[in-house]
Amino acid sequence: MELKKIIMIALVAFLITAIIVGGILYIFVFRSVDDDQPLPTYEHNLGEFSTNLGNQRSFFNGEIVVETTNRDLIQDFEEKNVVLRDRVIKTLISKTPEDVLTPDGQQDLRQELIDIVSEAVGSDEVTNVYFIDYIVQ
Repeated sequence: MELKKIIMIALVAFLITAIIVGGILYIFVFRSVDDDQPLPTYEHNLGEFSTNLGNQRSFFNGEIVVETTNRDLIQDFEEKNVVLRDRVIKTLISKTPEDVLTPDGQQDLRQELIDIVSEAVGSDEVTNVYFIDYIVQ
């Protein structure tokens, strides 16, 4: 009788341990976190820019839109619009047509503008900069 009791307790303890270990494995190993859902994004149009490029007779004309994942930054963009536009113009003036006409040059300019806008608003939640009506002449 004593042996049956020990076997029964061992069996119950084994089942409880298996359930706990299985639950832990499910939570930390087998369960896939749904990271495929994109974060909502918000856009702010900085407006149209028309400025010379470098010290040459070429110029840039186009609209620039900033994208963020933080809705509260839209208000910061609006409040600091003058500062943002000034920094964007200074950046564009420092470029040559060769800097902005190649795909790599456009990507470098895009990243530089993301860094400048992020610094101006004091946030690292600026996710992209879009060029609209991008013309270099």
